[in-house]
Amino acid sequence: MISIINQLRIGGTMQFRRWTILGVILLMLFAGFVSAQGQGFEETFDKDFWDRGWEKRVIAGNPDGFFYNLGKKRLSFNLPGLETNALVINPKVTAADIKVEATFENIHSTVASYSVICRASEDGWYEFRIYVAGPEGGSYKVYKYDSYLKEQFKTPYVILHPGMDRFFTNDIKLGLNKKNKIGLICEGESIRIFINDKEQFPVKYAGITDSDFTEGGIGFGVQSYSEGIVDVDIIKFTAEKPTE
Repeated sequence: MISIINQLRIGGTMQFRRWTILGVILLMLFAGFVSAQGQGFEETFDKDFWDRGWEKRVIAGNPDGFFYNLGKKRLSFNLPGLETNALVINPKVTAADIKVEATFENIHSTVASYSVICRASEDGWYEFRIYVAGPEGGSYKVYKYDSYLKEQFKTPYVILHPGMDRFFTNDIKLGLNKKNKIGLICEGESIRIFINDKEQFPVKYAGITDSDFTEGGIGFGVQSYSEGIVDVDIIKFTAEKPTE
């Protein structure tokens, strides 16, 4: 914060500087994040959550459905037993290179997955999704969501590891009331993924790369399928500049 204020002191009148500094402070508060030495941010999930730039986006399912309930320091997703993909994206918090992490808790789900997102824009985004309940539980996928394909009435989700539909790992905790922390790094053309602080290296892939999206917002989401309801809470979300 001090470095930001010092930069604002170069030129201009004292009154202008005061208003500019105040604007920066208000902008930081509006973003709803807690700064960690200017390097990272943590969402607080308090009562003003929806007033801080977060947007609801229903990619699949009832577009008029409200699947979100704000609780004490958490956001609950309550999805029906139909195919539903409910996302929450903040397009006002943008970055080119970024690491996003989220911790989810599976309250009650028959078949479910959840995901984190980086570089979200009108063109699309990158999404890392893990499956925590059902026959595909214990697996993960890395997607690119391409809005252009949707406009062409094609499937907008493109798997970024062609030739392999999904990967299974013992790093995913399965069952009710289990928590998983998932992370996604978008840096240059590189896409890296983490499950419970362990980096995942998909078989046959030295690394996942893509160059379509270079900057954008951040987000997360929960998905239900055709078998049973889904109750999943997100209890922590952070975004920071990659350091690894």
